[in-house]
Amino acid sequence: MGVVHHANYLHFCEEARVAWMRYRHLQNTHFPHTDRVLAVLNYQVWHKRPAAFDDVILVRLQVRAVGVRLQFQYKVNKLNETNEELIAEAETVHIPLDRQFKPQRPSPQLMQQLEKEQWIETWLSNS
Repeated sequence: MGVVHHANYLHFCEEARVAWMRYRHLQNTHFPHTDRVLAVLNYQVWHKRPAAFDDVILVRLQVRAVGVRLQFQYKVNKLNETNEELIAEAETVHIPLDRQFKPQRPSPQLMQQLEKEQWIETWLSNS
């Protein structure tokens, strides 16, 4: 069809989430460095416009804690020569689990970082 397959948008979001954690030195807050994993509880993607092979994609995100859950929201943009074009929005909800798959509170280090993060309720156009 000449466009990026819809499933790839979840990969874009995952890569952005991992980069967000690395940039903030949070990779030690989950598996394989601890017994916690950030399991995906649910996700949604709203496709606005298609991306094509060789398009340059930029993903921005925001994150907050909601109880023990972590809510990430993403804006996926295609970079053009002069501007950015919104091509998708997404949301993923994660829950920290131990090795027995029991819910855990996010680590104190992760919670400290989340307290510093800005959250805008109406950030996504689907809000």
